[in-house]
Amino acid sequence: MYACGRAELPQQINCDGKQWQLETVFKHDFFACTGRYRCDQTQGRIVLKINRLQSFLGIPCAWVGRFLQKREVKALRQLQDIDQFPNIIKLYGHNGLIYNYIEGKTLDENPSIPDDFFDQLRALLETVHQRKICYMDLNKRGNIIVGKDGRPHLIDFQISMFLAAKWKNRLRKAFQKEDLYHLLKHKRKFRPDLLTEQELAHAKRPSLLIRIHRIIAFPFQKLRRLILRLMYRTDILHCDPTSSRSPENDPGRFFATKDGN
Repeated sequence: MYACGRAELPQQINCDGKQWQLETVFKHDFFACTGRYRCDQTQGRIVLKINRLQSFLGIPCAWVGRFLQKREVKALRQLQDIDQFPNIIKLYGHNGLIYNYIEGKTLDENPSIPDDFFDQLRALLETVHQRKICYMDLNKRGNIIVGKDGRPHLIDFQISMFLAAKWKNRLRKAFQKEDLYHLLKHKRKFRPDLLTEQELAHAKRPSLLIRIHRIIAFPFQKLRRLILRLMYRTDILHCDPTSSRSPENDPGRFFATKDGN
């Protein structure tokens, strides 16, 4: 089920001639395993992300990880001049990459949201779009960081698409429109007091593409959660109490009962 199987991330890695120790695992799902590393020499932090390595039901899937790595690197390299995106430090094998750690709190952690945060986020998203990139994953609150400087930062470009060809213009604009829809959904949740009437109308009106996606994806999501709940409760899969995962990726939610205990 997991991208790295039961192996998890390496406890220690070398980067730029220094030793980095695993500090916490943020996420380990089917497609990738991501963790933060600390260097005692510099007191710095970096992030290692390893995309799918493990076979699934006997089917080799490492090629999926290589594809996702190349896809993310291709998008991020269009944005390396802006410090509100991960800065690639180096590639890690054929399936991984190392980038700088961005200090702050994700929207999953319910941080204090500055009044101009979503205006800045919209401007940041427009920069992504101007560079022919469809972000594609803005629905996840864990991908949006309120930095220590109060500015928005975006991480996880794993499923983003760089669509530069002219014949892809219509497709690119359609996907970019969905990015804006998800941004306004977050603004509606966290700062509804700042929504304009036009933004509120947009946030309440999912496109046909999103409605179709929900119809198709919902049964698979229900099945996936049922299988994972069963596998965790029967100890086929294990919950690591030392990890620091977002609510979306926290296995602990599969142990909760209806009354929250």
